[in-house]
Amino acid sequence: MYAAESYLKSAQDADLVRLVSGLPCVAGVSTDPLSGERRLLVEYADPAMLTDPEAARTLWRTLLADHEGVSALVVRAGADVLLPAPWHRHLTYVRLVDDAAAAGAPEGPRVTAARDEHRPLLHDWLVRAIVHAAREQGRPADPAATAAEADALLDTPSRRSLLVWEGDAPVGHATVIGETRDEITDEAHMELVDVLVEPGADGPAGRRALVAAVAGLARTARLPLTGHVVHGLDGGGDRVTAALCARGWQVHHRYWTTDAQELAATLKGARRA
Repeated sequence: MYAAESYLKSAQDADLVRLVSGLPCVAGVSTDPLSGERRLLVEYADPAMLTDPEAARTLWRTLLADHEGVSALVVRAGADVLLPAPWHRHLTYVRLVDDAAAAGAPEGPRVTAARDEHRPLLHDWLVRAIVHAAREQGRPADPAATAAEADALLDTPSRRSLLVWEGDAPVGHATVIGETRDEITDEAHMELVDVLVEPGADGPAGRRALVAAVAGLARTARLPLTGHVVHGLDGGGDRVTAALCARGWQVHHRYWTTDAQELAATLKGARRA
């Protein structure tokens, strides 16, 4: 996946582009808002550096030398890039390419737009989703930071939330950002940030109805629909991704992560070999 010229120019103007082996990468230190962990986020690396083993090792050695003290690295890569150990999948972004596969049953559960009165319920669901994702990845989640992240999502101007109902009670939601732009590729899209159905409710039917309704919003807006899968420590993210791809979604890009010390040790071993 190559970056848009506008992105590289903006990064260059901000003095964020580093040439490694003559190829561009954009990287900087960020702090995880939930855990406080200092990570090196590689927002972009030329695909040739990620697919060639020796070029990749040169890239990682260079970035580790330039950013001492980070505890982890996170790198964005195209769908066709598979990074070797000690890297593992962190997030997979998928795009709905066949929304017929997301169609709900004609007699499926009722879906409506959420109203202001539903904000506390939506906030609770989003907090639960954020905490669950952090737990899946073995990361702590500070309660205040988690609540702030949920509020920030709900306060996003183009945010829209849908509710799925059983009888007179809402039992789940889908929350989307109505229009956002992929900074790296400069593609406009609608982002599905969370789908949740309460335990005890008809989860499969509720999720089908919510995704079908969200796909309808994206179709009306003439925007592609993007969602993401969180990869935990048990391999469940791979199974979820495979299931989504079987239902009309396609991997768009991934974020990979690794412990900085583990990567450094692996690089030392490769150098000795």
